[in-house]
Amino acid sequence: MLRYSFFILSVSLLLPLFAAAQPSSTGWEWRYLKKIEANRTSEGIHFNQIISDLSDPVSLAFPITYLTAGIVTKDSLLKVRGLTFLSNMAINAGITYAMKKTINRPRPAESDPSFTVLTPAASRSFPSGHTSEAFSLATTLTILHPKWYVIVPSYTFASLVGYSRMYLGAHYPSDVIAGALVGAGAAWLNYRLIKHWHTHKRRLATH
Repeated sequence: MLRYSFFILSVSLLLPLFAAAQPSSTGWEWRYLKKIEANRTSEGIHFNQIISDLSDPVSLAFPITYLTAGIVTKDSLLKVRGLTFLSNMAINAGITYAMKKTINRPRPAESDPSFTVLTPAASRSFPSGHTSEAFSLATTLTILHPKWYVIVPSYTFASLVGYSRMYLGAHYPSDVIAGALVGAGAAWLNYRLIKHWHTHKRRLATH
């Protein structure tokens, strides 16, 4: 099963690499961004800025809440889940950062100075870090709590984060698609590594 998890992560990483080239100025990605830019409204900007800004605090809220509740109630399961969220964040952040540095794709506004970006960022464009973070959280929540009332809001929020990054002019569509794949793959790998580690510990304990 661990090898299967590595396969899933490899696919999650390799598929985005096929789309890692700089989008053509006449391609569908630029046409899509220009269409969004032309139809921005003050309400839309405000809403998408809020969604984008919520990505980090929402992702941090889960490990903090689980760990705090686990410590206060002395519930080991809550503590383990809190640590699962933390390790998931670390793996996802490491993979996303490495891909940004390796692929080194400029942001849309760097390629076309006439394009209006509403949320400047210093890091590289591919993949979207906000999106990978949001989908990593959504996938971890789905694994830990496989209920529709967890899955639907989690992935709805993650999708809104991804769209907000394009609406604000920070990312190309392929950045967002890659971020979703990387985030989901990192969460699945994290879960399988933790499960494999617990299985290994139980085997050692029985010998």
